[in-house]
Amino acid sequence: MTEPLPQPLPQPLPLALALPRILVVDGGVACRGTVRTPGEKSISHRSVLFAALAEGTSVVHGLSDGADVAASLTAVVAMGVTVERPAPGTIVLHGGRSRLHAAAHPLDCGNSGTSMRLLCGLVAGLDWVTELVGDDSLSLRPMDRVAEPLGLMGASVNGVGERCLPPLRIEGGALRGIDWTSKMASAQVKSAILLAGLSATGKTVVREPVTTRAHTEEMLAEAGADISVEPWGEGRIVTVRPSALEPVERTVPGDPSASAFFAVAGAVVPGSAVDVADVYSGPARLGFVSVLQRMGADITLVGADGGDAGGGTHTATIRVRATSAPLRATDVAAAEIPSLDEIPILAVAAATAVGTTVFSDVGELRVKEVDRLAAVADMVSAFGASARVEGDTLSISGVGGPLRGARFDSRGDHRMAMAAAVAALAAAPGQRSLITGFDAAATSYPSFAEDLRRLTTSGPEGPEETERAEGVGGGAGRAPRALLVAIDGPAGAGKSTVAMAVAENLGLERLDTGAMYRAVAALALERGVAPDDAVAVAALAAAADIVVGRQVTIDGIDVTHKIRSAEVGRAVSLVAANPDVRAQLVRRQRDWADTHGGGVVEGRDIGSVVFPGAEVKVYLTASPEERARRRNDEAPEGVARRDRIDSTRDASPLRQADDAHHLDTTGRTVQDVVEEVLSWL
Repeated sequence: MTEPLPQPLPQPLPLALALPRILVVDGGVACRGTVRTPGEKSISHRSVLFAALAEGTSVVHGLSDGADVAASLTAVVAMGVTVERPAPGTIVLHGGRSRLHAAAHPLDCGNSGTSMRLLCGLVAGLDWVTELVGDDSLSLRPMDRVAEPLGLMGASVNGVGERCLPPLRIEGGALRGIDWTSKMASAQVKSAILLAGLSATGKTVVREPVTTRAHTEEMLAEAGADISVEPWGEGRIVTVRPSALEPVERTVPGDPSASAFFAVAGAVVPGSAVDVADVYSGPARLGFVSVLQRMGADITLVGADGGDAGGGTHTATIRVRATSAPLRATDVAAAEIPSLDEIPILAVAAATAVGTTVFSDVGELRVKEVDRLAAVADMVSAFGASARVEGDTLSISGVGGPLRGARFDSRGDHRMAMAAAVAALAAAPGQRSLITGFDAAATSYPSFAEDLRRLTTSGPEGPEETERAEGVGGGAGRAPRALLVAIDGPAGAGKSTVAMAVAENLGLERLDTGAMYRAVAALALERGVAPDDAVAVAALAAAADIVVGRQVTIDGIDVTHKIRSAEVGRAVSLVAANPDVRAQLVRRQRDWADTHGGGVVEGRDIGSVVFPGAEVKVYLTASPEERARRRNDEAPEGVARRDRIDSTRDASPLRQADDAHHLDTTGRTVQDVVEEVLSWL
């Protein structure tokens, strides 16, 4: 008998909240429960591109919702494919060569190397010129490995420099088949050649010395392509002949690379018990499971019928349970992880293990979204283990137990962001980590932070019991969360200046909640409504569209300067004391934090009422004389009067939260104050 699942498979969430720009992670908080990762990214890309070539209507369920796949989808739409979304999680694509045409503008692949390489193969078979562009990171990734074979087939693929860096210009049409032996393991290069081969005369042969992901071969066969596969030593020979694709209906299984993050979390964080459901289990995709098993992890594959995984379905549940013994080091060959996508998270497992784990032939990591080889080594070192890179070999000497907390930047790489989050969970209880640039995870897994939060708030007795305990498996830590800095204090204490500087230092957005109340006060004055008319002012606040950013607008009209007038300054305390106005604006302030992935929020009740769980709470003050001097529009007596109103109102009076840091800014420089605030992180 297998152990029952810790909790039912959660229903899909509605539209995910913004990923935190900075994720705060407490060490030692166990992961318990069941999760389904987004649709397999490689299959999602190919589902979109093959549907573009297939004459008719294709239906895809469970498509990955990451930015990478969105780039492929946007590209085919620009070439004539029409897309419908009849239900959440389902897209309908109307495609075919008869619909396709040259795009009116360059196709933007964003950060997606898969989109760019596979699109090269697709457009090489089309009789027009296509331009492909990407972001700064993608523009540094070499495309010569695709350009060379496509050039031999008769296409012209031109980029920047000898390595053919993007942007690319592809002149397609009139292709001929080739016999190509891959110089390195790359499913993307193989797929580009096979896509071009659909339009080429004769047969196109790709010889793989090492087996790579077989999605392209399997999916082309399903769509009616004339394709065959035969073994060739440790690899395969794939042959395709000119073919017209047929539309299919497909359900995309869960992404194995994404599931690896939860598998490692389940193995290295004490008290964890994780099931990753509906994971694609086809060839060359679950090598990380074998690696973890060698390291001593309690990890198994369970099929949908309770028997062996597979059975023709190519899906399985990955079940992992933390053990009391630390993992053991092992040797990992690149052939076990052909895409190398799981190396960053396996490096986290190695960092917690006893002994030195050696990853061989992983130099290809240098040309991922970033120099991922260097990034992995830096991550391991930041969390307390040691790493050494020699040529194409990465060696990690583990600590044989919990890691330490760290501040680590993702460098804009989605896999580094998610791996670092798991490393932070693997730190000892009481250790806290900051993962900056965490929003890079949106590239492949927009709901990663929410899924991780759900797993870390679901204990053995269910979520409610865990929330009361505030942590399971060895610590009273909280679930991973967006970084929120709450800055409170009376008028003139320096909140805005300090909040702007702190936000800029951290790369976060800033919200001036006082500007929201000033906007309501300004609107009331403009409409002739008395500021103390509670019902009328509340009605104005409810109807107004107030946006606070670099500019403040009311219903689209810029009032940035207007709200700073002396008249508004005298009225705002009465408006802010209105309970109905405060209730409406507090809701909007919390929504702002959700949609911005955290931030720096300033006001009078941020740490005490709006965000009582903020990571850092700061209460700034200064002498009445100093505050009056800063404001220029009020005497010390006026400042003192406002303090009395703000601190004695019934609705959210101005007060210092019990756990806030008190800081008197009188006579101190902005830099000095900001440095002290940042030190509390």
